Amino acid sequence: MTADHVALSREIAFLRELAAKKVEEDRLPAGLEATRRIRQEIAELDLDSNAVDLETKGYTVLAPGKAAPLDFCERLKEKILETDRRQRPKADGDGSPRGRLLWHLLPTDRLFEQALMAPAPLALVAFLLGYRAKLSQCTAAVKDESSTEPFDFHADQSRKVPAPWPTDAQFCTVTWALTDYTRENGALCVLPGSHKLSMDVPASHLRLHDHPDVEVVEAPAGSVIIHHGALWHGAVPRTAAGARVTLMLPMVRFHLLPQELFWASTTPDMIERNTSRFCALMGLLGSWPWGADGPDSGYTRPSWLTTREENRFG
Repeated sequence: MTADHVALSREIAFLRELAAKKVEEDRLPAGLEATRRIRQEIAELDLDSNAVDLETKGYTVLAPGKAAPLDFCERLKEKILETDRRQRPKADGDGSPRGRLLWHLLPTDRLFEQALMAPAPLALVAFLLGYRAKLSQCTAAVKDESSTEPFDFHADQSRKVPAPWPTDAQFCTVTWALTDYTRENGALCVLPGSHKLSMDVPASHLRLHDHPDVEVVEAPAGSVIIHHGALWHGAVPRTAAGARVTLMLPMVRFHLLPQELFWASTTPDMIERNTSRFCALMGLLGSWPWGADGPDSGYTRPSWLTTREENRFG
């Protein structure tokens, strides 16, 4: 095991200990208490109809202002566009049906952290995945008129959850629509109720865009769309000028591996300023991963933690 691996293993152990202390102060509900808490949050945040939508249609839309004030959404959009301008020479997906994708944005600005922790979307994530759900990606998409092809139908659980799929959601996606979400702008399209099939989209159904039962999800800027990980969905081509800007926050159940390693970019300051739910979202509540030194059994400040390293950890 190299010195770098040892340092990483110890740093993760340190972060997990901070997370454990946060959970002691702010305990996450479990079992029947979690069920009661979720029902209470759904009622208090006036999300009952959204929960019904998730059960029946497999997706729901929070109206502008429900997840966050519109000025916050505008600042989030501008931050993504600024990042896109800076990264465009090496951005992934110019002309792709998905648009240009900007990866692992969470540690780059607190705006993304605040979007992740917005109460209304997070309550619906708990409704689908429980309080120990983990963030799988923090990705933005900038889709302009170069995206002239439809995005094939798929389910977000594809290639992440082995078949046969359980009936409970294993994955869900929270999408912040930061510009108007319309057919002309290349919006999401879904087959409502398809999450009940608990199966991947067959090859014969990848181009369902013109099927009479398919719905194009149109919503004004500032809306937030949440959908079940087994829902069959794609996107229509963009035909309008300008760019569609979205922030996508896919989530997984506690036992699944996220696509991005957020524990590797989490800082003590991020843990300190958030609730224990943030620690769960970062994947810091399990005892894994570890290297050749085995799992940590609780963090004890080691001799290698010098004053310089203490400053680094905050």
